Amino acid sequence: MDVAKVLSDLIAYKAQLDEAIAILDRLAHQRGKRGRPVGVPSARRTVSPEARQRMAAAQRKRWAAARKLKAVKSKS
Repeated sequence: MDVAKVLSDLIAYKAQLDEAIAILDRLAHQRGKRGRPVGVPSARRTVSPEARQRMAAAQRKRWAAARKLKAVKSKS
């Protein structure tokens, strides 16, 4: 039995185990984190005041239509 060959095989196996342990450790620490990963740019878009007013007016119109529909259904 060649001791040098066994020793080199064991060292290679230890390196594989160390790498697997490091990967699992990294995954375990990342598991609890939420949100955008570090280094990924945010994709926020700004809305102009005019667009915000148009969106608000459209939402008020939807609410009015929903109230009107609710009133019609309650009378029936």
